Amino acid sequence: MYDYAKLLHLIAGIVWMGGMTFMLLALRPAALASLDAQPRALLMAEVWRRFYALVLLAIALLFTTGTHLYTATFRAAKLATGQGSVPLGWNVMLVLGLAMMLIFGHIYFAGFKKYRRAVAAGQWPVAAKAAGLMHTMTLVNFTLGWLAILAVRLVR
Repeated sequence: MYDYAKLLHLIAGIVWMGGMTFMLLALRPAALASLDAQPRALLMAEVWRRFYALVLLAIALLFTTGTHLYTATFRAAKLATGQGSVPLGWNVMLVLGLAMMLIFGHIYFAGFKKYRRAVAAGQWPVAAKAAGLMHTMTLVNFTLGWLAILAVRLVR
C-alpha cells in the first residue's frame, strides 16, 4: 500500500506542477502574444476550468496519500526506535504543501470565481485584473512547489 500511495502522490504532484509549468511558461505567454483581450479571456476561462478540476483532484490525492505516507513512516520509526519521527524535509514539504493548497483555494474560490463572472459580463478590465492576481499567486505556488521538491530531496 505504501508504494501505491507514493506513486499516486508523485503523479498528483506532477500533474499540478506540470500544469503550472505549462500555464506559466507556454500557454500564458503565447496567448498574450497572439490573442486580443476578449478571445484570450474566453480561452483562459475554459483552460482554467479544466485545469483547476484536475488540480482539485490532485490536491485530494496529495493530501490523502501524503497523510498516509507521513503517518506510516512516523509509525514505522516509532516501532523501530521507540521515537516517532520523519525526515525534516518531509515536515518542510508538509508545511509548503498545505500553504500551496490554501493559496490554490484562494485562486480558485476567489480569483477564478471573480474572473468567470467578469468574463460572463464582458468586463474585460476586471477579468484582466483578476487574471493578473491569479498569475501572481500561481507564481508563488510554483515557487513553493519547487521548494517542497528540493526540501524532500535535500533536507535530511
